[in-house]
Amino acid sequence: MMTVIATIRAQPGHEQTLGALLATLAAASRGERGCAGYRVFRSTQDGTLFTTFEQWEDASAEARHMASTHVTEAFAQAGPLLAAPPDIRRYEELR
Repeated sequence: MMTVIATIRAQPGHEQTLGALLATLAAASRGERGCAGYRVFRSTQDGTLFTTFEQWEDASAEARHMASTHVTEAFAQAGPLLAAPPDIRRYEELR
């Protein structure tokens, strides 16, 4: 299982648009083969800060996801809404 946590900061004034885009991306991603979970959170302390929490069966499932049309399109649409590039980190669970 691979967990991916992304921190995403919206440009001030674009929080609602980015939040809607991330929610749409999450819904499409949950239907992908190999997706065990995909959730989007918005900070209650800083409305410009979003976090996605994704779980994928393995690295190849996450790689397919990153190459998918809906991810490519979401990244293109999100570009002007972002204050900085997303910080995307991949984790393996320790047992």
